[in-house]
Amino acid sequence: MLRKLKHWLFGYLTVHISGISPERFINLCSNRRLYIWNIVRDNEQYRFNLSARNYKKLKPIFRKTRLIPKIKEKHGLPFFLHRNRRRKGFFIGILICVILVYIMSLYIWDINILGGSKYTPEAILKFLAKSDIKAGIKKKKINGSKIEENIRLAYADIGWVSAEIRGTRLIIKITETNMPVPVVEATAPSHILASKPAVVKEIVTRSGTPMVKPGDVVKEGDILVSGVLNVMDDFGGVLEKKPVIASADIVCSSYYDYYDSFSLNHIDRIFTDNKKTGYYITLFGKKIILYNPRYSYSMYDIIVNENTTHITDSFYLPFQYGSITIREYFKQKDKYTEEEAIDIAKSRLKRYFDKLTENGVYISRNNVTIEFKNNMCIAQGRIFVEEPAWEYKIVDESEWRINQTDEHNGDNN
Repeated sequence: MLRKLKHWLFGYLTVHISGISPERFINLCSNRRLYIWNIVRDNEQYRFNLSARNYKKLKPIFRKTRLIPKIKEKHGLPFFLHRNRRRKGFFIGILICVILVYIMSLYIWDINILGGSKYTPEAILKFLAKSDIKAGIKKKKINGSKIEENIRLAYADIGWVSAEIRGTRLIIKITETNMPVPVVEATAPSHILASKPAVVKEIVTRSGTPMVKPGDVVKEGDILVSGVLNVMDDFGGVLEKKPVIASADIVCSSYYDYYDSFSLNHIDRIFTDNKKTGYYITLFGKKIILYNPRYSYSMYDIIVNENTTHITDSFYLPFQYGSITIREYFKQKDKYTEEEAIDIAKSRLKRYFDKLTENGVYISRNNVTIEFKNNMCIAQGRIFVEEPAWEYKIVDESEWRINQTDEHNGDNN
């Protein structure tokens, strides 16, 4: 692949030769280390490729072998530039395009919020905008750790946040408190701690010192696998304590308390056939309305369909286009039947189960019940699960460093 790229950058030729001793010509090229490739015999002729800068070196060989060369094709960047030397505007356009792409790569043009069910992406984006974290911000102004900390402080029920830059996108992943927190890979010597009360079901240790066994009951913060290895001497004493990154496959039995409620009374929105659609584009964060229809609806819903242009999945551009549809509706009071309410409660519970499963949690059983009280549908109970309910904690230096006594200290008079 690199050789092909080199040939293209410096240019190469397709040459036909005819004469009485083409085999001798090929041998002489080999002896003089002149590289030719794609050698093909065509009746009494030979066809091959060679680099443009080596062509002049072949002239003595052509004379010696009395062969007649003919250049049939010219390939590569030098010949392309020569053929298009009068098209200055074309190359200037390419140069400007490359410069613009480079400049745009220095900014964030799309912020994507993943995870969470309680908080919408719009709510998180609005919160970030208060700190000037929005599309169009320079990458160097983004502090991922600060963003994660601010979101956790602002939303008490968001237990885990991850912010990372991919190309021209800022990807923010959130996990709410009542969901298992994804385990972050450790990069320094660490213990494995229980992240919640649980019963250890399985444990297979790869590195570190196991501190529990299957069947043990642990509470939040208990060390499951220590990141300190004891190196023993011949007499059974501790010779050295070695810090490591604890690694193990751990399955814990634990549970989640589930609660969800909603009123049987509700208001339906009945949409009419009346609607209006407008169009817009957005350049570098500035929205330009192309068509804004007039409407006189007293109650309406706004549906925005926006598309962001992008070169790759991670390289988004500062150009969006979309439509805004205004649909008329009227309100109508209604009440769920018990059957309808049960279906809704089960649907919400299933979404919760799906979210747990996405995070690597196996649901062993649940005792969630659905009941009706004071015109409310209430689903509550306990969900028993098997999950990797653990997290890392950095090993403190005092846990492994042994203060060596100086055997030569004192007077030896």
